[in-house]
Amino acid sequence: MPFNQTCSSTLLWRIETSPPSYIFGTIHIPYNLVWPYVPKEVRKAFMSSTHYYAEIDAKSYVFWDDFLLCIVNQSKRIERSTDSVIQDEILDVYLSVEARRLNKTVGSLESAEYHCKKEGWRHNLTTWIIILDYIKNTMINGTFSIDDIKHQINESTIKDYICNEIDSKYIKTLLETNDEMQHMEQRDEQISRHIHRLLNNSNNNRYFFAVGAAHMLGKRQNLIVRLKKFGYKITRICTYQKRIMKEFG
Repeated sequence: MPFNQTCSSTLLWRIETSPPSYIFGTIHIPYNLVWPYVPKEVRKAFMSSTHYYAEIDAKSYVFWDDFLLCIVNQSKRIERSTDSVIQDEILDVYLSVEARRLNKTVGSLESAEYHCKKEGWRHNLTTWIIILDYIKNTMINGTFSIDDIKHQINESTIKDYICNEIDSKYIKTLLETNDEMQHMEQRDEQISRHIHRLLNNSNNNRYFFAVGAAHMLGKRQNLIVRLKKFGYKITRICTYQKRIMKEFG
């Protein structure tokens, strides 16, 4: 242990199973802005895993077809490439591509049907077909551009994420209404139950769960609190690695 150095908390939690599994708090911005600067403990946990699960497997055309099936009660499956990475790939999606490249099992923690029921009311059928066709072409074929989400990127948020300083203030920027908080609580409950089912039947699998950092933070019944109720001992990992500030521009 380094002498007179502070071990700062990361956004990585270890589930003390045998073998251990991990939950990593992600952020929905291009991976090249943050992944090169995550602590080495995160990389080690990812590389040692046999299974990778994100909130949704955005590189799976099956997921988007199931979403469309839920909307229009029919599915049109189109074979698409799922093994390309582009410079501005979103962090969660980048990890999905890397997991496949490393021959890990890849899956979703949330179902297409769940998101369909929660989001389906926002648009009519014709609009949804257009939106989903766009999503499948951009996310799956690797043509998604940073310009599509640049308006959502905040420089201070990126720096806070790199320095492991995402906190309750970040949660408040995401959950501004009671309905949004209730939706988050519902998702936390469903994700915790899915993780528990996977761990309960793990057969010595080593899981790496990538979930939005907001799900693990805040003084509330967050994802970590809910998993502990199943009896899991969970440890937040700290690091002595110095954070390198990246200029965002």
